[in-house]
Parts: sequence; structure tokens; C-alpha cells
Amino acid sequence: MFSDPVVGADFFGRQDILDLLVKRATALQSGYRQNVAIIGHQQMGKTSILRQFVHLHGDSNTLVIYVEIKLQALDYFVDQFTRSLLYQVLIQREKIDPNESLDSLAAKASCFIPRTVERIHEISGLLRHRHAEEAYSKLFALTSIVKQETGKNCIVILDEFHRLGEFGTRNAFSDFGKRIMVQKDTMYLLASSSFSASKKILAEKLALLFGNFERVYLEPFNFETSFVFLEKKLLPLTVPQNLKYFLAAFTDGHPFFLETIASRLRELAAAKSEKELSRQTVAEVLAKLLYESQGVLYQYFLKLIAPWVRPDAKGSQLLILVEMAKGRNKLKDIAFAVNRSQKETSSQIRELMEQELIIKTGVFYRFHNKIFKFWLKEVYARKELSLLGSTDKHDEFLACIDATVTEFDELLKMDASDRLLGLFQAFRNDIVEFGERKRVLPHFTEVLKLPESSGSLVGSSRRIIARGHGRCWVCQVVEQKAGEKEVLELVAGEPKTKSRTSQTRVLLALGGLDENAKLLAKEKKILTFGLSRINMLMDVYGKSPILNVP
Repeated sequence: MFSDPVVGADFFGRQDILDLLVKRATALQSGYRQNVAIIGHQQMGKTSILRQFVHLHGDSNTLVIYVEIKLQALDYFVDQFTRSLLYQVLIQREKIDPNESLDSLAAKASCFIPRTVERIHEISGLLRHRHAEEAYSKLFALTSIVKQETGKNCIVILDEFHRLGEFGTRNAFSDFGKRIMVQKDTMYLLASSSFSASKKILAEKLALLFGNFERVYLEPFNFETSFVFLEKKLLPLTVPQNLKYFLAAFTDGHPFFLETIASRLRELAAAKSEKELSRQTVAEVLAKLLYESQGVLYQYFLKLIAPWVRPDAKGSQLLILVEMAKGRNKLKDIAFAVNRSQKETSSQIRELMEQELIIKTGVFYRFHNKIFKFWLKEVYARKELSLLGSTDKHDEFLACIDATVTEFDELLKMDASDRLLGLFQAFRNDIVEFGERKRVLPHFTEVLKLPESSGSLVGSSRRIIARGHGRCWVCQVVEQKAGEKEVLELVAGEPKTKSRTSQTRVLLALGGLDENAKLLAKEKKILTFGLSRINMLMDVYGKSPILNVP
């Protein structure tokens, strides 16, 4: 555990998700049950969201049963589930120690919910006699019995629900799914930090059931939220805008990295009596966290690659990761770099994807964790894979950070439309995936930005034309939140093209689109790109993200 969940005043952001959970919990009391599944990569703040919801939930007519599945042991899960249920019943009547044993809680609750306690004893007996399947099946029926005895609905929260399949019981998910289908008085809130495992469960084992689940995919903080986070966490220290923007981009808005870096920056700045954060302090903190072997982030990333650094480890997975960190992200280029066949390389890449170190976007492989990519290239490859081994290069790393900040400062000065020109020029008929859809990015031979006077666009809008090989993209770059006006301007300002040229209208909305604009763009068959999608493309083509800043 590299960071603890946060609740109360320390909790930050994610208000939209909390509002959704509260809305669903309130609807349960009105007889409407909507289950929710939250899926996000490790250290994204999933458990903090769940615990903050429990912390805020004050409805005495609902029992909230929270279980984090940590061990591959059914008896441990049953103990946690039943203790949580009994605790929730009792805490509304008297002060209870959450660490009390199951026997103690059951004895206290037997006069209030005798049938529930009797069933719990029955389940414990089944486990003792090795009847795991029957015990597992009857466990999820407890909430219906509690409902009959107390009149209270239940919200069951299973953190890391994908691990239900690790208990060794047959048909673990199908039995679980059947129980959920018939329990209209129980709301299930499931969460997982494994994209690959949870997606497989949803697609194969709970396909029919999860049509009834509202799925929430947990993403990093957007840049605006990251700025506010840094300002709050670094108080009373003031932060120059360029460093605030750099840290937001460097961490990609990942809550764990933002929190870890911000806390160390605050400590070091206080020790140096700094009132305004300096570039030197940023470099020193990143060196302590990323470069020094005992640094928190160094150890975190070392844990990620642990399966392939053991003496008995086989394969080229580490070399693949390092080559990807250097910018190679297509199968044939990676295979050539590690001197392996594409078949062997593809197999090892699949293993890395199963461990969720990398993801696939069309024909591209990339890191979902940008700091991990930086660490592999600038730290691990230089310290562990260089000819001089672990020879101290601390000063070189500090210079690397300083150069990275300088480069970022220069990018901030560039107009977003100019950076998009470079992106379009990199397209080579590559296939990428946007959600469930695939799209070919044409090979353009001419990419140009129209003068502002050539159209009706003013202020924060720009027009880009990209042509080549019978394809033409007519693009409008909008920095503020796009509305119907910007969509209609794109349609009205459409230039004439050769008859054999396939034309696509593209709205590049750096500030997002309002709902009316989305509907109108769909009606007019306009391709839309928000900032996250644009930056995904910037990433696969080896370019730094665009920050839509004031």
C-alpha cells in the first residue's frame, strides 16, 4: 500500500461521482434500484470514493455493507461481509467497536435480527464442513432476510469485486449474478482497479446482468481540477503558473502522483523557508521520489516490474517496456528493437497488458501511466541498463528535470492550433480506437492553418485544413466550451473541395462541448475531439499534451 484512502476534509474532487452515488442511494428508498460499477486503474482514488460515500451516507433507513476483497480466501470474505452487516445493524442502536469478532456481534444482534443471525451461523457451519459453494450462495441472500426483519434496504459495496473469482468456488459470478437479479431491495456498488479483469467479467461472465449496471470509468483529474488540487495542497506556498501547469501535465492528473509530489514539495519548501515554489525545489523533490532508490515512486515502479526482475524471470518484457518508453509503440518497431520475432514480442506484450502496465489503442501500444514511462526512460534504463550500471548520475537527473520544465515552458507559449498542425502531419493512415470505435487517421500531405481573416471565426477559434490522398479534414479549433454556434460556423464555413476528395468536418473542442452541441454535431455528421482524446493522440505520436489554460 503506497497511499491510504482519504475521507472527510482530505477528500478532493470526484464530486460528480459522489453525486451519482447519492442519487442512486436516494432512489433505492423510492423503490428504484440501479446498480453501479466503478472501474479505474490502481491508485486512481477508487477506494477513497467508496469510503467517502460511506462517510457521507447518513440515511438510517439503509444499511451500507462495505467489504474490500483483499485475500484469496472465502472464509475471510464471509467473515468481513457478515461482520459488516451486523455492525451496520447494531451501530444504529448502540456504540460498537468495529473490531469485535463475528461471534460477539452475532450474540448482540440475535435479539434484533434472529433469522439473519441464524443464517450466518448456518453459513459458518457450511464453511467448516467444506461446503464452500453452498455457503457462498447463501451469503448474498442475507440482505433480503435483513430487509424482512428490519425493513431496511441494503447497499452492498464490494471493492475489487473481480477477485470474487479467486475463492475457488464454481460459477462464482453466475451465482452472484442470479442473486443480484432477484434482489430488488439491495443495491450493489461494485468497484475494481483491474481494467482487463473487470472488462472480461462484464463481457463474458456477467454480460446479461451488467446491462442493468451503470458503469463509471474512473479517469485522472482534468487539468483544471489538477490546478486547484495543487493550489490547495501546497498552501501556504505560492506556485508559479508555469510550474503548476508542468506538474499537472507531468502527473497527467493522477491523484496518487499529485498527492505524493505535492506533499514532498510542501515539506522541502518549508525546510528551505521558500514562500514561492522554485524550479530547483521541484527538481530536488522529483529526484528524491523518482531517482533515489528508496524514493516512494521509485519503489512503486520497481514493484510494477518485479515479475520480470527476478533471477528466474524469462522473456524480454523489461526491454519491451524500455523501448516503448523511448518512443517505439508499434509491434514491428518494438520487435525489431528487442531483436525478437513479432509473434514472440506480441505474446510478451499481451502479458504486459494483462498486468495493466500498457494498453493498446488501435495499432499503437502505450502507457496509461506517463510518469512510469518517464521513470523507465530517464531512471531505470540509465541506472540499471546502462554500461556503467548504477553509477551515480544524480546531477544529470536534476539537469534532465530542468530541461523538461524549460521545454514545457516553450510549448506553453505555442498556439494550440500550431501544435495540432504537427499532430496532423504525423498521421500515416494509422488505426486508432476511440472507445469501441476504430478510425483511420489519414496520411495528409498538406496541413495548413487558415488566416483568421479568411472566415467568420474570431476570438479563440482557429481553422485548419488537412489534405492528402483523396482525403480532406476541415477542422475548427475552439478553445472555450463549444456550443451550437461553433458547430454551425463549421458547417457554414465549409470550403469547396475536388469532387473525388472525401471531406470530413472536425470540431476540436479544447474546452469540451455542451450537450446541445454534441447532439447537433452528431446530426450534422461532424467528428468531435475533446481535449482528452486530442491528448491521447498527442501521446501515441510522442508529443507533449496540450493544456487548455487561460
